[in-house]
Amino acid sequence: MQTVVVGLGNPILSDDGVGIQVAALVRQQLQSEMDIEVITVYAGGLRLMEAIAGYRRAIIIDAMKSGQQPAGSIRVFPLAAASGTRHTFCAHDGDLGTILTLARDLGLAIPQEITIIGIEALEMEIFSEELSPAVRAALPAAVVAVVSALRLSN
Repeated sequence: MQTVVVGLGNPILSDDGVGIQVAALVRQQLQSEMDIEVITVYAGGLRLMEAIAGYRRAIIIDAMKSGQQPAGSIRVFPLAAASGTRHTFCAHDGDLGTILTLARDLGLAIPQEITIIGIEALEMEIFSEELSPAVRAALPAAVVAVVSALRLSN
């Protein structure tokens, strides 16, 4: 497969699970597309790097809390601008950009094209499998953003 879509997050920390929920919806919509794999990952850093290794491109869906946008806002940006997303940084491993640079230096096949879909979260610290209303309302638009990013990359 050429492309991987990664839903990133923790499904039991309220809005932190938005990436996983968007990935599930994308998987349903794209089930007939054989060259796209949709997966979920619960932590960033090395685990995320391992998940995207071997693909030509990756789209990563993650919660973010910039405080600059209302909850449910969606941003699409390249990995280089991803400092505000929840799981592209891992306290144990470091930030994804640094890890990917190291992986390339070691000769691993890392995607040349990585796009981040960030969804502004309201609450990511309380235990709940439910998204906040504003983030739940953003799910359809987030799916459209992922599908659009896939189409633009082709």
